[in-house]
Amino acid sequence: MNKKIICLILLLGIILFSHNFVLAENNGDDYYNSGNFEQAIIAWNKYLNKLDPKKDTGVYLNTIANIANSYMAIGYYKKALDVYKNEMKLIEDTPDKCEKALLYSNIGDAYFLLEDMENTEKFLLKALDAANESNDNKVFAPVLTNIGNVLIFTQDYENATNVYNQALGILEDLEEEDTSELTVRLLLNIVQLSMVKKSYKEMGESLEYAFLEIDNLPDSYDKVAACLALYKLANEIKHKLNPTGKDANALLKNISYDSLTLARQISTDLQDNRSLSYSLGYLGRMYEEEKRFPEAITLTRQAVFFAEQGNFPESLYLWQWQLGRLFKATDDKNKAIEIFQKAINTLNPIRNQIFIGRRLSRDVFNEEVKPVYLGLAELLLEDGEKRSDQKAKNEKFLAARNVIELLKTAELENFFKDECVANKQVSNPLDNMPQNTALLYPIPLENKLVLLVTLPTGMHYFTVPVGLKTVHETVIHYRKGLQTRPNKRFLYDSQKLYSWIIKPLEELFKKNKIDTLVLAPDGPLRLVPFSTLNDGKKFLIEKYAIATIPALGLTDPKARTESRYQILIIGLSEGRQGFSPLPGVPAEVRDIKQIMDGKILIQDKEYTIDNLTNAFKDSDYSLLHIATHGVFGGSPQESYLLTYNSKLTMDLLEDLIAMSKYREQKVELLTLSACQTALGNERAAMGLAGAAVKAGVKAVIATLWFVDDEATSLAIRDFYKQLKTPGITKAKAMQNVQKKLISQKRFWHPLYWAPFLVIGNWM
Repeated sequence: MNKKIICLILLLGIILFSHNFVLAENNGDDYYNSGNFEQAIIAWNKYLNKLDPKKDTGVYLNTIANIANSYMAIGYYKKALDVYKNEMKLIEDTPDKCEKALLYSNIGDAYFLLEDMENTEKFLLKALDAANESNDNKVFAPVLTNIGNVLIFTQDYENATNVYNQALGILEDLEEEDTSELTVRLLLNIVQLSMVKKSYKEMGESLEYAFLEIDNLPDSYDKVAACLALYKLANEIKHKLNPTGKDANALLKNISYDSLTLARQISTDLQDNRSLSYSLGYLGRMYEEEKRFPEAITLTRQAVFFAEQGNFPESLYLWQWQLGRLFKATDDKNKAIEIFQKAINTLNPIRNQIFIGRRLSRDVFNEEVKPVYLGLAELLLEDGEKRSDQKAKNEKFLAARNVIELLKTAELENFFKDECVANKQVSNPLDNMPQNTALLYPIPLENKLVLLVTLPTGMHYFTVPVGLKTVHETVIHYRKGLQTRPNKRFLYDSQKLYSWIIKPLEELFKKNKIDTLVLAPDGPLRLVPFSTLNDGKKFLIEKYAIATIPALGLTDPKARTESRYQILIIGLSEGRQGFSPLPGVPAEVRDIKQIMDGKILIQDKEYTIDNLTNAFKDSDYSLLHIATHGVFGGSPQESYLLTYNSKLTMDLLEDLIAMSKYREQKVELLTLSACQTALGNERAAMGLAGAAVKAGVKAVIATLWFVDDEATSLAIRDFYKQLKTPGITKAKAMQNVQKKLISQKRFWHPLYWAPFLVIGNWM
């Protein structure tokens, strides 16, 4: 196996708790072992000042590693890297290859947590070289452990088992060494392997063996961390694999309870409030699942107390959320709303710290962030529905919508890894909609579909008895049907979705003379082009102009005022970087230049980042038309527009647009005429929906999937012609385009016209 492959293997390793270097003789280790990382950093920095880096190199570097590990433990990965960067020459010059290997490995791990893959590979390769030179099994054992983790990732379970067994053999041979901590980490990884293999016998044996090894560790913060990690694995097995059989469930329950009880005891002895909060909170969760609500409430309140005492908001919101669920379960809805609101107040300032920099083994946002917002919104909606006074109803419904708006902002921050998304909220969002316009939030919850509607006259709330799982399965099947070569089989799912989402609202829409429908979909419904929903006779787009928004608060509601626009037109027709040619682009950009009286056209070889930079520096544009392959994947790194010789990310596009000589007004419209999102990927669809926000423009015209070249050219040309009509909105311009395509037999099928979306400002 070559160095690069092994480096990539190390890169993807799952480390449940960090390697602990030999501790220097000072009280930093006491603080660290009790979980007081801030004081540990202070103590080790004081000790560091007393050392001579040249004379005391080994102890000095150990102390540096301890400081960095403490920063890592509280999520300050950049600070940890700064510690290492300041001492990089000393690390490079140290003759101790084993120590160098571990230091380089830690540096690579910090870069990995920050998703800097180039530096991750660089330092893990250095770590591997140093490990080979050291020829020390204490280094090779963790390397083998990480190799086993990646073999699990690639589903090579047989070789993963062999590698883990080899690593265990090495640890057993190191009889004179204290390898308990590494053995525990390896055993926890073996539990994960048995999970993916669904080998319940092996899983049970590994869990029991791991607990015995943990019990043998000296009492410390790391021992508590191992107990909590073992509980989480047992809990994950229970909920994700749902093993049947009395013995299996009893084992999982006993391991969970014994691990948390031990963690609680040691945390109490160490006066480690952070770990004690987690131990009590997870015990409360166990009792919650068993519906032993009084005990669960008592334990959860204690968890809240210790999280507040230590000022640990990352755990405090979890226990506030849990307490809110418990009050809801015991039918104390008012108290539940109060506690849910506290959880969100705790969560809002720290939510980026929670999911940025986490390893990819868990979907932290959807498991531990999104449900908090949805839980409060659901309670507020139910409370509003009970109110007899319309004003009181509207207040509760508006409060619920505001919570959903916070959630949608958080989701975009999570997708783009950009906490500045919240700063892009408009100063005067609409409470009620303009005349003839309805705003619809369709929100699939576990057991029902919620429809929250804002009309010019007020707000309304409906529920449909169909759960998230059913909605998800229907949507995925529907999207595949829409993108299949033309047939009418998609109509069954289309009419089903119409009956769930639109039919309950039809009378309201008629009464209020609605002609424009603005949607802020959630979850799997982001994958649906709502224009295609069919009532049995007509598509929805034939009845309403339709726009999609990421959130109302992130959408500039002002109507267009300009009658003439300055447009920058960009096109790539050649096949580049593995993408197919777009033969219709030259005629498309030529015609748009003529229709819009454009002056600047950047095409093919001229379409480079440098030329774009110069174009944005020289002029301001109110319209941008980019005809090139656009890809929206499940992350910002997988979302880009193709240029002639590179890729234009959303971050770079945002920077270019902001580069204009002056930008008092946002760009009115960005058109991306050849986009595609990963089929079935909700995050990709969310990234597309947030493109206008990220790029810093009012609205985006884009496609959910790659469209027939001829249909694209017809649609885009006609859209710009429509846009020049005085007083027409973007949504109605696109409606006219899509109705025209539907009227032509050749393009009747949604495959040709449905993927065109108006995103953001629909005015």
